[in-house]
Amino acid sequence: MIGTTVTTLNVHGTQFHNWIEALRYSAFQIISLGTSTGFATADTTIGPSFAQLVMIFFTLQCACAGSTSGGIKVDRILILWRAITKRIKKLQHPTAVIAVKIDNVAIDDDVVEAGILYISLYLGVVFISTVLLTALGVNSLSAFSASAATMGNVGPGFGTVGSMGNFSQIPEVGKWLLTATTLLGRLEIFGLILFLGVRSWK
Repeated sequence: MIGTTVTTLNVHGTQFHNWIEALRYSAFQIISLGTSTGFATADTTIGPSFAQLVMIFFTLQCACAGSTSGGIKVDRILILWRAITKRIKKLQHPTAVIAVKIDNVAIDDDVVEAGILYISLYLGVVFISTVLLTALGVNSLSAFSASAATMGNVGPGFGTVGSMGNFSQIPEVGKWLLTATTLLGRLEIFGLILFLGVRSWK
């Protein structure tokens, strides 16, 4: 709701001059990215920079853990936020016993650690993929959005891989790299690592 609202306010007057069109475009794009559906109704590459950044955030986050979408997932973002607030409170009150809670239910430290580790690995893979793509001659916006889009399995990105474009201009080596990124994102990193680890087969 917040993402749709701020995107609507940003694209109105710049990309769309009608409030209804701005709302329809924004809601569709945010929902499409958040659910990793991959559909688009307008060219995302010509939108304002702020709207693009909001959509990139939803490209990284996507939906909730119970869904079949890709991305980091809202639950892990929430756990990260609660862990940060816990650390701040611990700095203020070193002897206090503070638990990370969601809906008044204490979250086990192992779950918190796993969530934060996954977010770190996820963003690390996106960063490494972006660097490698730029080394292959892909511009930085296209490289980053392509890495984020394939990692989250959301479909379109920005730049040359925008909603009205495709990945055909990515070099062959880059396409193999993005294929690996897609597998890592779809299998949530650890799943693919366990599959490739021969010892885990026993």
